[in-house]
Amino acid sequence: MHAPARDLCETAMMSHRAEVWARLTVLPLFGLVLPCRCNFMEPRQDGDVPVPSAANAKQESPVGRVSSAPPRTPPAKMTTFPEEVVVKAIGVGQPAFLRCWARAQRTDPVLISTKVHLHLEIDASGRVASVQSDSDSPKLASCLAVVARQLPFPAPGTPAVVDMPLIFR
Repeated sequence: MHAPARDLCETAMMSHRAEVWARLTVLPLFGLVLPCRCNFMEPRQDGDVPVPSAANAKQESPVGRVSSAPPRTPPAKMTTFPEEVVVKAIGVGQPAFLRCWARAQRTDPVLISTKVHLHLEIDASGRVASVQSDSDSPKLASCLAVVARQLPFPAPGTPAVVDMPLIFR
């Protein structure tokens, strides 16, 4: 059942050869990594013009860039609504805004009073396209955003912006 002695010797020699071969294949990599020459002095060519080196960087002239992207369109001018239009829209949404406040107070009894600014972006057809709130309560902010998206605004013909301060007590 034991292997002959010759086979053990051959196996040991083969593993030794494999180890030596592996070490020899790694050695040339170290030779390639080391730099051959590094010169920190400013070498000069004919005419006393400096040549790029580690001490003197190559001076490149700026090249004009060519963009493959389509040209940007300037942002559309945002208009604002007259104050009476904004007050009317707030009046229409006031009961729903107050329900949002009552719901936020039930879930967070620490809320006593707060001032929330809503920033609305209205598209050309009068629909509220986006709502941003500075409320610290995420539930209050999301409820106010849902209500604000339903507010009736006249079609301005161009995108418009409305900033609404809401004070809850």
